[in-house]
Formats: sequence, C-alpha cells, structure tokens
Amino acid sequence: MISKIKILMATQTGSAEEVADEVKEALEEEGYSVDNHDLADESDLAFLSDATFLIGVVSTWGDGEPPDDAVPFFELLRKSPPIGLGEIPLAIFGLGDSDYEIFNGCGKELEKELIRHGAHSIIPRVDCDVWYEDELLQWLNDLRRTLSS
Repeated sequence: MISKIKILMATQTGSAEEVADEVKEALEEEGYSVDNHDLADESDLAFLSDATFLIGVVSTWGDGEPPDDAVPFFELLRKSPPIGLGEIPLAIFGLGDSDYEIFNGCGKELEKELIRHGAHSIIPRVDCDVWYEDELLQWLNDLRRTLSS
C-alpha cells in the first residue's frame, strides 16, 4: 500500500521545484500523503527508508551534472553501499537541455542509483527537454493510472 510518497527534487533554476510542487499538489488531490525533499538539504540517506513510493523530479546542469547544491547528496548516493530500499516503487521525471552533450544525466543517475539501493521503476523515466508541459501531463496521467491499479 502506498501511504508515504517522497518527491526527491534537485533544481538549479527553479523549474524542477515548480514541477515537484505541481506533482505534489496533483497527488494530494488524489488523497496521497506527499512530502517534497530538496536534495540540497539532505545529508544522509536515512530519510528514504520510510517511503512507500519515491518520485524523482530533477534538473540536469551543465554537461550532465546535478544542480550545484545537490552535488553532495549525489556523491553520498554514489559512495554509499546499497541501503536496501526493499523494492520501493520509483518514478523519475528529468528536466534537461538537449543542447548539452549528456542530456538529462541527473535524472538517469538518480534512477540508476536508487535502483542500486533497492528501488524499482514502475513507469518509464521521462527525459524532458527545455519545454516540458506536454510530457509532464502525460507522465502525471501515467503515474496516476499506475498508482490506482
């Protein structure tokens, strides 16, 4: 049963934060308990363990890197041995710019690392380019449909 959804957000310019807030609002309207977590504020991985569903809403900065203030969290995620997330379901919405060599590297890395820590993706990761409204609506519909089944 999905009782505690955690949205993991990392942003450089604020776009991912806006999307995370929109996702939170949409899921709360469906009756879910949702907490947003700015990865810039997280210094250990323990907060992940009580989630029953993880959502990543992250932007990519530069050539595939996480936003500057989320770098310490990503380094911790990479260096930590698997924490055994117990097959927690996972969905990732990545924001990026296809003009860069590594498109949406942060979303791809977050998904890869959370899977390494025991989560599993339940819908395909979405890698959005600069304009993302249509992709967000489709992804939210897919997410809602998956959560209700």
